[in-house]
Amino acid sequence: MQVHHTGYTPDSVAVVGSGAKVDGMLQKRLQRAGFRVQLLTAEELDQLRPGAIVVNAVCLGGDQAMDLALQVSRTLAADEGGPLVHISSYRVFPGGTRKRYDEEDEPAPNSEQGQFWLACEEALRDRPEVTVLRFGWLVDSAEQALLGHILAAVLSGQPLQLDDQNRGSPVTLDDLCRVVVAVVQQLASGAPRTGTYHYGAADACTAHEFGLEVLERAQSFCDVDLEVALSPLPQAENHSAVLASEKLRDVFGIQQRSWRQGLTRQVELWLERLGSVKPGSNAQ
Repeated sequence: MQVHHTGYTPDSVAVVGSGAKVDGMLQKRLQRAGFRVQLLTAEELDQLRPGAIVVNAVCLGGDQAMDLALQVSRTLAADEGGPLVHISSYRVFPGGTRKRYDEEDEPAPNSEQGQFWLACEEALRDRPEVTVLRFGWLVDSAEQALLGHILAAVLSGQPLQLDDQNRGSPVTLDDLCRVVVAVVQQLASGAPRTGTYHYGAADACTAHEFGLEVLERAQSFCDVDLEVALSPLPQAENHSAVLASEKLRDVFGIQQRSWRQGLTRQVELWLERLGSVKPGSNAQ
């Protein structure tokens, strides 16, 4: 039997997930890149292949998975195996500044979720070969996330108020997977195996700006005009949190993408999921 060699060392990756959609997305993308991939739950960490690159994606399971994510991070901290890529969040920062947060800024979360994200990072601080990837706000990770929330309002015709004061660095799951796989590929090709890096969209926006763009894309799939009132929330306390991503570009060569890139397809998929359009329909 002919053996295919990818040139990656190691060529095995373990994705530790929580059962969220992103687990399978990462698995498929890594397999397409040529890796042998294990998809493991928190209870299966004893099955890790020796020397494999580990992608710790448990935190992406949402708020309900944060206790489990901290438990997994502590378990992985005791394992001095191969390189580990830990997925984290902008939530480790308090927000409330117009500057962009870079990797040298000191985390100081002011929410319970942010404290969990930071606790997971700190649990892994002394483990060798850890690469921390902090992402901007995920727009399509669940129906409660911003994209699903907006489209549910669109389909129901309910008015919706969205924050137009605070700016962030939105990221789709598809773009998150692209970045994670690119980092894993380079770690397996000799890139530096420690460090903290940020990634967010090339163009920051508010939730209201995002909502207006989603509404425009959704209209292209509908035969009637969508009469949805999207209005800004009354002025609220500033908690803007835009991430600077130059370090990731300089070390790994990973370029930022606009959050608008691929948005039409994401809207179509969510409308299919919500039962508004048939699979395979085409926007005019």
